[in-house]
Order: sequence, then structure tokens, then C-alpha cells
Amino acid sequence: MSDTGLSKIKCHLTDKYGNILNPCMPNAIKYVNMTPVSNFNQKKVQLPSGKILDMNKFIVLIQGYISFFEEKKRISRPFLFRTYRTFYLYAPEGTKVCFRTYDFKCCVDDTCSKNNSLNNKIQIMLDTVVHSEGQVDLVVPVIDMSSENEGNYEIRKECIRVTKIFHQRILKNLINITYRVKVIKAEVYQYNALSDGVKKVYTNEDELIKYGNRGILDPKKVSYCSLYINGVLQPRVNYDIKKGQLTLKTEDVPLKNAPITINFVTFKDKNGTILPAEVYLYNTISNGMKKEFTDEDELSCYGNKGILDPEQVSFINLYVNGVLQPVINYKVEKGLLILLTSDVPPKGAPITLEFITLRDFNGRILKARSYTYNAFANEKNTYTNEDEIKIYGDKGILNPKKASYHNLFINAALQPPRNYTVYQGLLTLNTEDLPLKKSPVSLQFITVSSPRFC
Repeated sequence: MSDTGLSKIKCHLTDKYGNILNPCMPNAIKYVNMTPVSNFNQKKVQLPSGKILDMNKFIVLIQGYISFFEEKKRISRPFLFRTYRTFYLYAPEGTKVCFRTYDFKCCVDDTCSKNNSLNNKIQIMLDTVVHSEGQVDLVVPVIDMSSENEGNYEIRKECIRVTKIFHQRILKNLINITYRVKVIKAEVYQYNALSDGVKKVYTNEDELIKYGNRGILDPKKVSYCSLYINGVLQPRVNYDIKKGQLTLKTEDVPLKNAPITINFVTFKDKNGTILPAEVYLYNTISNGMKKEFTDEDELSCYGNKGILDPEQVSFINLYVNGVLQPVINYKVEKGLLILLTSDVPPKGAPITLEFITLRDFNGRILKARSYTYNAFANEKNTYTNEDEIKIYGDKGILNPKKASYHNLFINAALQPPRNYTVYQGLLTLNTEDLPLKKSPVSLQFITVSSPRFC
């Protein structure tokens, strides 16, 4: 998924306290005439009528506040915007210049990554009517019906004071703002063990300490965790985890020497508070024929929520027969998974959709960007952008410093972090044994950022 969540964020004009304002109401947007008192800067302009006028140069400060809302809830502090505008207007001596907002639009335009942050481009389109006005005398005819004789009246002239608009024009203003949001970095730890082919309970004593020695972490002190056995992501009902202990609840025992991996991922806010996450797995089995799967196809023994709405989660992973799939290979809608590949998964192949939903301390969903570099193993321990399978993507190996975290899968198996190193444009395997030729190599980058513009 590449959605950052910005499509659901709305931008509104507000006061300095965050209350939404009607842009066309007086003083909703402030206009301050900054023209020097001794303004002698003029130019002659010929009107369509042929009349030539002396136009005065003016400078105006335009400013106001915008705030960001998601599902009618304000998610940012009021943000001050301002711009200076220079224009010419015919304003004879004794007149004043007035401003009125005619149209106002604000949107979050797009997002780009730069310097370990997300740069959100905010665009304000503001149309302003400006005119010069002054008091003038106007002679008008008046009918005097005060005569006592019915049907008699007198027409006379009276002089009244009125406001005259001498010149009017529309100023079209485009205000571009770039607002930087830092990427939320994650702490990732893997517990690794090997099945002995007999037991179903694993503890800190079973950990392969060459990959780490922290044991089985407390699941209450991480954002979320996932269990892989022999490279296959396991349904949550198949196991229990508590600090220092993993208990398998399946009838079958993993094959001897099958790798057992628990991936612990922890996100924290700027105050060090752990951000909670929810993980749901939709599981089904391929029948060897169809490419579309619905809620009806879910294996109810593993869950009954169906295929979740992708707009209501942070990001999605799809595994077919244990292999992480490129995003281009599938499409997800609420209640529907569509495989876009020409081949159909073999009959009996497990299909797992992993929905991960990360929330901030206010309970708002944090959207993530996901990109996976895909290559085939080719009997070497280094891989570059040139090795990428371009039908799945062409961004190459991203800079890991600009992502929240990354995962490496080789032949569907999640790799311990010490087995490899990643730099922008370069993946190096640190193992003595090389992957089998043509084995899929997938390097996944997950980037989470807060939608708050604070």
C-alpha cells in the first residue's frame, strides 16, 4: 500500500482557537493595508472604454489560520498562513481600499520523502475582491406630493451622500506551504529458535543466542508481534505469548529443526509512550481455480472478521503459500481480495492477508507506506538496484534511515537482522551459505508517519 492517509484529511479555515469559519464572513481572513503613506508609485492604465486612469500601487498583508480535520475531528493545532500581495488600483484621493474574500480552497496536495521526514505540500487558493470607495454627492429627482390639491405634485432635486465604488478587481492568490512530519522509527527484535519436533512450549532458554539474547519479550510492552513457523505466518489462535514463553496450541508439532521466529515491533511517540497496534489475519485456501476471494471464503476457525476495509488500517501484507506478495500482484477492497497475476495459486495453497492497524495516543489510525524490493537469488551475497525485478517496482533499495523499519524475506523465510546489512542501493548478506539460485529475495520497507500537523 502506498496510501499515507492524506486523502482523508481535510483542510479548513479556522480562527486561532481551531473553530471552523466561513471564509466569506467579515474578518475571517485578515487584510492589512501595508502601503506606505507617501505612496507616489503610479502607472497609467487604459480601460476598455478608452479612459486613462492613474493607478496607485498597493501592498496588502493577507493572513489567517487553517486547521486539519479527519472525519470531522480536528487533528492539528491552528496553523498561521500569511502572504504579501502587490497590486495596482485606481483610488482617487479621499477614497479607501476595501477587501472581501470571494472564494477559498485549501487542500493537502501531495507527499514526498526527504531527510528522514515526510514533506506535506499544503495549497491555499484564495480569491479576493478589492475595490476603492468614497463618499460622493449625488443629485436625484424627488417627487413632492405635499400639495393639498389632489393629483398635483412637484418634482425637485435633492443632493444625497452615497458610497461610490471607483475601481474594483479580483486578486487570485496561491499560497504554497510545505509542512514537515517526522517518520516514526520502530524498534524491531526477533526471537529465534528451532523446533525439536516434540515440544509445544518454548522459552528464553531455547533462543538461538547468535541472533539475539533478549528472550521472548512481554507482548504488552510492544506495539505488536508476529509468529512465523518454517517461514509461514501463523494465525493468532494457534499460539499464546507471554513474557519468556511461547505456547503452541495446534495439534501438530512443527517439524524438527523448523525455524520458529517471533518478530516484535515497537513504535513510540515523542514522549516515549508505546503506540498500540492491532493485527488481524484473514486466512483462506486456494481452490486452484479462482482469483477472487470474499468474506465467505474465510476459514472461520482462524477468524470471522472477513477482509477489512484497507482505509481503516495502517498497512496490509499478502502471503500466498507463505511468500510475501508484491503490491502489484493484488488488490484489496472491503470484503474482497483480487489476485492480479496470470497464474492461480495451486490448490490447497494458504492465502493470508495481514492487516496491521497502528494508532496514536488519541486512537487515530496512523497510515503507513510500504515498498518491497524484489530480486532473485543469483549465487552472490550482494544485491543492488540493478538486480531489482522491475515488473514489481523500480525504486530500488531504499534508504533504511528514511523508513520506520524493514524486513528481509529469503525464500519466504523472515531473516534475522544480523544476517544482512542494508544501505541505500545495496543489500549485503552476511551468511556463509548463499540462497538457492532463483529463490525470491524480498526486502520490505515500512514507513509510518503521524497525520497530525502539529
